[in-house]
Amino acid sequence: MSVMTTNRHRVRIDGDILLTLDGDIVTIATPRYEPGIFFVHAELMEVHVVPKGEDWKVKLKTTGVTVPFQVLPFTVPAAQIPAFTAFVDRAKEARERSLRETSST
Repeated sequence: MSVMTTNRHRVRIDGDILLTLDGDIVTIATPRYEPGIFFVHAELMEVHVVPKGEDWKVKLKTTGVTVPFQVLPFTVPAAQIPAFTAFVDRAKEARERSLRETSST
């Protein structure tokens, strides 16, 4: 599932991970990790991908933050890689836009 509106992009990965980009804020909702919902500014999010067969092993990380849930590992099934890639591309655009806005003020 991938839903796009003007400012929001949402994708469900592997059944129970819901990623939402709304403006420059990424929300990660999943029952896999406490407390179950995480908010990360696009400027602080890192995405690390390692191909594993046809699937991808992914770690979402935050930079400059020292909290127990700063690394969220999961697998992106092969069929969901295009939707996940589109989500990451939109998050990168939001990050770049936010950095430009910050540097111009």
